[in-house]
Amino acid sequence: MRNIPFILIFTAAASLIFSCSTHTEYRRIEGYAQGGTFHIIYSAPEGLPAPADEDSIITLVSRRLQDIDFSISGYNRGSLLSRWNRGEDCVPDRYFLELYEMSRKLWEETDGLFDVSGGPLFDFWGFGFKSVETMDSIRNDARTARIVDSLKTFVGMDLICLENGRLIKKDPRVQLNFNAIAQGYTCDVVADLLDSLGVRNYLVEVGMEIVCKGVNASGREWSIGIDAPVDGSQTAGENIQKIVYLTDCGITTSGNYRKFYIINGKKYAHSINPVTGYPVQQDLLSATVICNDTVRGGALSDAYATYCMVAGKEKAADLIASRQDLRGYLICDGGVIDLLKDGSEIHTAYGRVEEYPWFKSRYMSPRQVYVWLPDGYSADKKYAVLYMHDGQMLFDSTSTWNHQEWQVDETAGRLMAADSTREFIVVGIAHGDNRYGEYFPEKVLSYLGGTDSLTALRHMLSSGTRYEADEYLQFLVTELKPFIDSHYPTLTDKENTFIAGSSMGGLISLYALCEYPDTFGGAACMSTHLPMISSSSYSDTSDTSKTVFEAFIRYLGDNLPEPGSCLLYTDRGDSTMDALYPPYQDRLDSLLTTFGWSAPYWQTRVFPGASHVERDWASRLHIPLTFLLRRD
Repeated sequence: MRNIPFILIFTAAASLIFSCSTHTEYRRIEGYAQGGTFHIIYSAPEGLPAPADEDSIITLVSRRLQDIDFSISGYNRGSLLSRWNRGEDCVPDRYFLELYEMSRKLWEETDGLFDVSGGPLFDFWGFGFKSVETMDSIRNDARTARIVDSLKTFVGMDLICLENGRLIKKDPRVQLNFNAIAQGYTCDVVADLLDSLGVRNYLVEVGMEIVCKGVNASGREWSIGIDAPVDGSQTAGENIQKIVYLTDCGITTSGNYRKFYIINGKKYAHSINPVTGYPVQQDLLSATVICNDTVRGGALSDAYATYCMVAGKEKAADLIASRQDLRGYLICDGGVIDLLKDGSEIHTAYGRVEEYPWFKSRYMSPRQVYVWLPDGYSADKKYAVLYMHDGQMLFDSTSTWNHQEWQVDETAGRLMAADSTREFIVVGIAHGDNRYGEYFPEKVLSYLGGTDSLTALRHMLSSGTRYEADEYLQFLVTELKPFIDSHYPTLTDKENTFIAGSSMGGLISLYALCEYPDTFGGAACMSTHLPMISSSSYSDTSDTSKTVFEAFIRYLGDNLPEPGSCLLYTDRGDSTMDALYPPYQDRLDSLLTTFGWSAPYWQTRVFPGASHVERDWASRLHIPLTFLLRRD
């Protein structure tokens, strides 16, 4: 299974050969290796006069690459690997043995999804060492299953054993193909050499697998671009989707958008599942894996990127999120799973963000969770907690779809600095693909059971929306909150636990206050989407919208907490979508008043000229934060 990475070295060309501010000279070596190219950028080691050091390093690197080529390359007919595959008696060298042992452990760890003994399957599908002249209908007809099943009988690392320094085949047809790990491993071996020569800063790229250490010639971390997965694109760097800044790690991207073929309209990609024997069919388009292993980060990032493409996005994300030595960036059909983990990509003016990029739940699809910690955060203090929906929109406009943000860190930081609120942390929960279904108050559907509301109920059910607000709140209350309370020094009682959101996030916040009145001491519902329905075609005279809203009012009449038992903030603007809200908000205010809600436990506001965007919510965020988190 040949690993085809799509990473572009993104250091500026001038920085490759000129000196940086520390007066350290950077040099470049490039050439051909393992059927492709290699590039090495490094700072000249101290103590050796130039050009003697440069000549010696070039010579040593060339020899090391040649040694590896004659050991583990499947394209070199005279290599130890090729001879072993042909059944010749040969003694593996240290490179061959180390790769075998690493691959065996990875095979066990991944339940066979990473398997370098899958060579016969890779050859059959046209992605191995053998040249396939034609890929005809055999790949589609009934013979395929029989051929694949026969090949699988001699695929598996359990068919190889190590005896007296030799690798013994239990079936003579067994073959190895190290392509899914070899180039990353080669980077590691060259990095070992540079370390031994006293080189402190380098980037080693072989076949676009990368290992880097130290800083580039500008004195900064190495910058590496990840290409967007555009089918048929053959030039790295044409479609950069994301740039990451790295040091002391290995990084590999594997994908299915460059090496593939199409037969009878069906796409066959180079990622072969060695367990099933077939090319994978899934919506993971590329997987970038960063491994912080300081010894074999290149090999491991290479191998795990291959595993991700075979296993699919769910298992790939599970693996990366569970490992402290791994980070990742998964590009899927329709979205991205950002597993960079450390929050370093989130820029804040106050405090810092800790990110949980793949928080799993029994009730919901995994999602990103952001925990904002204020300046002066200390484990010796206790903090109130504000849970906020649409977490990806809260802190950093450089990463949001509309380049706007709530400015939560700025507002909260200023309020705490001015002693206007108690000290608190903010937990942002990113919405999933089903935002409307997650945030629509699910139990309202049961209030649409009457004859007069049957049309509205049919409208709600005909869209195919999965209504899962109850599950979302179960996730938040029974899984996320216990995690936050056990990992951070929080005040866990309802008087110090709050929830907030806007638009549909306002709806789910009010719903949460009704469903979990013993958990949340208050809710902020900004520009609450009281028209309820999701269609952009509704107006303030929409019968369906009015019917669903009245069902919500009946739900609230049965479930609102007792006045004075918690805090409630509601508001709206009067521009863009908020221009539809006045009759709905007035009706809600009337209900609350009838039920005895009043100051200081309830506050409702109107902001003339305010529209339905993050920029306007940010401009007034200090009001609900001060209302909810005011000092006693």
